[in-house]
Amino acid sequence: MKPNQLFVLLFALSVLLIFLATFHVSATVQTDIDVKEMTMTFHDTGATAEIHYEIGLLTHIYTFFFGSRNLDPYISDFLVSFPDYRIVSIGSESATIELYNVTRTSNNYYLHDAHQLGSTVDLLVLVYPNGQTKTYENVSETPNTFYER
Repeated sequence: MKPNQLFVLLFALSVLLIFLATFHVSATVQTDIDVKEMTMTFHDTGATAEIHYEIGLLTHIYTFFFGSRNLDPYISDFLVSFPDYRIVSIGSESATIELYNVTRTSNNYYLHDAHQLGSTVDLLVLVYPNGQTKTYENVSETPNTFYER
């Protein structure tokens, strides 16, 4: 390696270390996603979930270079008790998922039984077909709920 190349490499490494130390940026790998908000919009027996999350710095860099589809296993771990779903879109900060058969019918009502989530959600918003919403904070499962047909 030529002296000029070695100097540039050491300089870049020094600048990176100074940046990390100055701005207290953690370069640790965050293996899980930190779910900030989940919005479930019910329709018939299914629902659409919009999940907003944060990932670690190195994971963010990895997804920038190799794509956010590598977050699929983390989304699957989060939706552990939902047996039937399809990931519609996934990005470095949010994902949209179609959830199938999350409610059952009884007379004139749709009944949603609680589903365990893979981690705690800071804010869970349930949106019913009539436009009404319910908001829950710091939950690790979706609540039992119902709505009219």
